[in-house]
Amino acid sequence: MPAGANAETGITFNRADSQSGSTPVPIPVSAGVNFAYLKALALAVMATSTTIVYNRTVRLSAGLAGGLGMHWKVVAQSNWGAQLDQSTATKSPADTTGTNNANGAPSGYSVTTTSPVGFDNQDQSSGSTGIGATLLLAMLLAVDATYAGGPGSASLGNIIIGYDER
Repeated sequence: MPAGANAETGITFNRADSQSGSTPVPIPVSAGVNFAYLKALALAVMATSTTIVYNRTVRLSAGLAGGLGMHWKVVAQSNWGAQLDQSTATKSPADTTGTNNANGAPSGYSVTTTSPVGFDNQDQSSGSTGIGATLLLAMLLAVDATYAGGPGSASLGNIIIGYDER
């Protein structure tokens, strides 16, 4: 498992394997979809308590502009290197041509919407800090040729990771 970074200040979807790189995801010039590098997220316990964290959900705070899509999948921490480590090659889906379907989830992914969807119901004790053995939430941005925002940056709203405690 790689060293983590606190993402409370945000993340930047791009084609760099970092929290806030500046290598842009190109907008396809003809029909097709280009993908950002994956961002692996996890909910970390920052202060100890006597509760259990469970029922983790993911959603977007607002809908996306046309031509953009946000997708997610879960990965066991033990599979991080094989499925998410992008230090030598991208583990994101390959860019596609021919169809503008940024909002269509690639194989193995689910579309992220504004409604919360459960992704991990494992119990995590809040008796120690860190992410424990919970699943990693891999997030992926897709851009197709219909995106009218032009080059630069797009405001995506927030990725909301919800949870319950007992």
